[in-house]
Formats: sequence, structure tokens, C-alpha cells
Amino acid sequence: MIANWWLLILLPTIGGGGAYFYSESQDRIYEAAATILVQYRGPGYAPGTSDFRRSAELASTYKRLITAKPFLERARQSVDLGGDFASISVTTEPSPPALRVRARHIDPQVAAITTQVVAEEFIDYVIEQRLGEIARLQSVAAAQGVSNISDLTASQFSVLDSLSLLEPVTTPWTPVIPRTRQNVLIGVLLGVLLAVGGALLRETLRDTVRFLDVLERKFGATGLGTVFKWSQQDVDTGALIIADAPNSSYSESLRQIRANLQFTIANQLGQILLVSSPGPGEGKSTILCNLAISFGAAGKRVVAIDGDMRRPSVHSLFSTVPREPGLSNYLAAIDQTDARGILHASEHEGVSIIPSGPTPPNSAELLGSPRMSTLLNGLRDEFDVIFVDSPPLLVVADASILASQSDGTIIIVDGSATRPPSLKAALGALRNAQANVLGVIINKLNRSRFGSGGSYHYYANYRSYHRYYGNSDEIPVNGTGRLFGSLTLKAKRALSRLRGG
Repeated sequence: MIANWWLLILLPTIGGGGAYFYSESQDRIYEAAATILVQYRGPGYAPGTSDFRRSAELASTYKRLITAKPFLERARQSVDLGGDFASISVTTEPSPPALRVRARHIDPQVAAITTQVVAEEFIDYVIEQRLGEIARLQSVAAAQGVSNISDLTASQFSVLDSLSLLEPVTTPWTPVIPRTRQNVLIGVLLGVLLAVGGALLRETLRDTVRFLDVLERKFGATGLGTVFKWSQQDVDTGALIIADAPNSSYSESLRQIRANLQFTIANQLGQILLVSSPGPGEGKSTILCNLAISFGAAGKRVVAIDGDMRRPSVHSLFSTVPREPGLSNYLAAIDQTDARGILHASEHEGVSIIPSGPTPPNSAELLGSPRMSTLLNGLRDEFDVIFVDSPPLLVVADASILASQSDGTIIIVDGSATRPPSLKAALGALRNAQANVLGVIINKLNRSRFGSGGSYHYYANYRSYHRYYGNSDEIPVNGTGRLFGSLTLKAKRALSRLRGG
């Protein structure tokens, strides 16, 4: 979550800023309000409970009347606003019973005038309606010969003064729409929620094996080292960085891994080291070849065997090594090929290669055959370190078969893609095969996304390396330094091409 701190700043800022500019783009709407008190009084001097209830009923009736079209047309015609008339809304208030009349308009004066006119006109309108009702009752009673109609008209007279305007309407100068502060607050809160959700989603998607200190604590495996992902700016595609960019921090990290491996195997000669990974595309073959060159540069006699006969790639990383004859030729006893016939010298000092050979239909059976054991045992006497490449552990059984014939297994994981369950399953497969797991190398870490954590000190070592070796072609790792370093590197390479031309 800490590594995604920028989301907690960026998204709330965007949310609040977007809400502010959206609010500023809206028309200003002003609202004027008036309160009309509804107070029914029956016979007697003091109002009773029934009068209070009757007042509430009258308020509900008046709410419908004041929003009816006949009255609104009357109110509109009673004042000359040049065709402008604010929109009217009415609500009832229970205690005391009252009508709350609101008018909204882009002009605050129009809103105030409309509210005042509607309130006053409605009081007059109710009185006129009641007086008309009284006149109608009197005429009907006279026509019927009824002389005493006081009881009939008393209820009508009682509501003549039931409405009163509490106070004059004031002109509003503060708009009710847009509610800029409220919108900005909502935008910021939504930004915070999105930031937290996005950070959790990123952490879920980035739940990969990235930190060395997690390996021992979570998986019970030793961390042999970390290698950041390099690009074509650092070395050409298909090339080996430890040979083509020996002064880069990537090469230094591989030499540190070599030192850790030497300490792990205690410099015992003839060690067979299997290199595998939980899944495909995690860089095991590339790391194997770079380690082989690194050991060769340290004076060791090294052979790299391409045991991944399903998707071989070791031979493609060495320009002088063909794919055939190779391991499958020897294991299948094709043309009576012996061990010497499949051993190829590479262009790197001290490094020999046994390529995969043609793809066989039964690679697992060939790798588990006695001829494979004979080959490995024969190589012990001639080489100090025997690296064996294999298919991914969780894809086929080839790696487990080779692991049982090796002195130790090195697991390569992609720090940007390998999930913890995959590594756990791979370690479980090796332990079921009673293999000796030497440790895990975290490969392909994306430096631009590398956050804080257990590998901080290892990350700092890269920076120290650049400060120590001023002639390194490595790009600085943070912010402006990375941009400046990238431009400097491109300028140096362009100058070098011009000189070469």
C-alpha cells in the first residue's frame, strides 16, 4: 500500500479538482424562501389539539393548491418580470404547521420577487376562495328560505385569517447551485475511495515474489540474489549482458549471485546445479547462461546442458554453438553419439555447451534413463560446475526428474509476474522429489515500479555501484536522474557511432 502512495495523492486531487471545475462551469442558481404560517382556530379563545390537527390538514391542502396551475398562472400575471418567473417548490413543516415556499432562478432578485408575490398572492387567493364560498352558501340558504346560516358560515370565516407571512422575503446573494464546497468534498472522498481501491487492486495484481527477505520467512527458501530487468538500451536482444556489458549493475548482481552460490556449495568441484522456474518465460535459461559465463570468468571449468528439450534456447544465446548434435542424440543413442560428440566449445573462456539436440517425443523418459546419469557422472570429473537447464517445474515432470539427479536446484522467478502460490507449488514439487533446493533468484524486477521493502539495501547497492564505477553505462534510478541519465546515455551512444563512422 505504501508503494502506491501516489494514488492517495493523485486521485483525490483529480476528484476534487474535477468537482471544482465542474461546479464552476454550472450556472449560478439562487433560492429565495418564505414561510407561511397555517393556524386554524375554532370557536374559543385558545387553540386546542383539534385545531392543531386541523392546521396540519389545511397545510397539506394548501400545498396542493399553491402548486396548482390556476394559482401559478394568477401569480405569474400579477407581476411583470419580463417573462422571467422562478420555479416554485413547496414543502410542509409539521411544528408549527407551515408552508415553506421556495423559488429558484439565476437572478437572485427574480427569485426573491417571485417568492414574495407567490406568498402574498396565495394568502389573498385563499381569502377570496373562502369569501366566495360564504357568498355561495348565503345565496343558497336564502333561496331555500333558511334564515339562520351562522353555523354554516362559521367554519368558512374561521379560516379567513388562518394564513400569515412570518417575515418579508430577502434577496439571496449566495447561490444554492452549484454547491462547490460540497462537490469538492465529495470529489475528494470519491478520489480517496478510488485510490484505496486502486491501491488494493494493484497490490493484488502485483502480489508477486519481489523481496529477498520474504523468501526465508514465507517459503523457507534462501534468497540468492536479485536481478533487475534490462532492455535493448542496455544490451542487444539475444545477447548476454555479463559479456556485453560487464561494468553494468546487472553484471555486478550476477557476480554477487555467483559469490552466493560458491558459498552455498562451499567450492566443491563437479557440482551439478539444476536451474528451473515455476512457469515459462521467467528467464531461467538467460540467467543460467550468464552464470555459466560468470563462473568461467572466475577460472572455473563450466558446462551448460540444455535439458529443456521441449523448448530449447541455450544454444541460441551462444553464436558458435549449434543445436545438433546434442543431449537428445546422446540419450537416444542416435548414430552411437558419445559424450564427446555433443560437447561444444563456446566463445567464452572456460564455458562449454551441450545443446538440446532434436526434440524427442519422450523427453521425460530420456532424462530419467541410465544414460543421463552416466553423462552427468562423467562430467563431474572434467568440469567444476555443471549447469543443467530444464523445463518449468509446474508444466512437465522433466525438472523433477533432473532435480533428483542434481546436487542442488536453483529456482528462477519473475519478480514482476511469479505469484507466491506458484513458487510454493514449485518448492513443494522439488521437496517431494527429495531435491536439494539451493535458493531462489528473483529476476526481471521492474526498476521503475520497485517499491520499498526487504530488498531496499540490495537496491541501494546498485546506486553505490554506479557512484563507484563512473564509467558505467547504467541509467540512474530515480525521477529526474533517470531522465537525465537516459538522455546522457543516448548522447554518448550517438557520439560513439559518429566516431566509429
